[in-house]
Amino acid sequence: MDANRPPQEVGPHGVAAEPDRVQTPLVLGLFGVLAGLAIFGAAVVAVVFFVMEKKAGGVDRAAVAEAGLERPAPDRVPPAPRLEIHTEGHWRVFRDAEKARLSSYGWMDRSTGAVHIPIDRAMELITERGVGPLPAAPMVMPRPGGPTVPLPSVNPEGRTPEGGLASPGSPKVSGERKQ
Repeated sequence: MDANRPPQEVGPHGVAAEPDRVQTPLVLGLFGVLAGLAIFGAAVVAVVFFVMEKKAGGVDRAAVAEAGLERPAPDRVPPAPRLEIHTEGHWRVFRDAEKARLSSYGWMDRSTGAVHIPIDRAMELITERGVGPLPAAPMVMPRPGGPTVPLPSVNPEGRTPEGGLASPGSPKVSGERKQ
């Protein structure tokens, strides 16, 4: 046994056990030390934060002034384009104007005779008359020094040189035999 410890209680079988309780003042003291360290650490972090924020604010103000980006006076209007304040109301007005245009007749350009018609009527006309002639396909110009890609060619009957179908209006293949 240790001479610095009080004698332990010995059970009926001759086995000694340590006491099962911890001294309350020791636990409270440890809790107090930990709480004090946490409060002290938080205070140090807060002081460092406020000091650095003050320094950074001065540097930021100097950089903004140097770049000429100071906030304008409240009575000055910023340059266009300005942010919308009532976006939902503006959107409704815009949407209603677009719906009105899509459901009415009117001039697009009086000098050229261009008009707009209701979208429903335009769809009816397209189904009755079909789509007008399509513009010619763009020509592919090879790049100087670049690889050239041969374009497919077909005859007026709509047959490719290999005998497959092609779109009408495609150019005729030279040297093709008739079927």
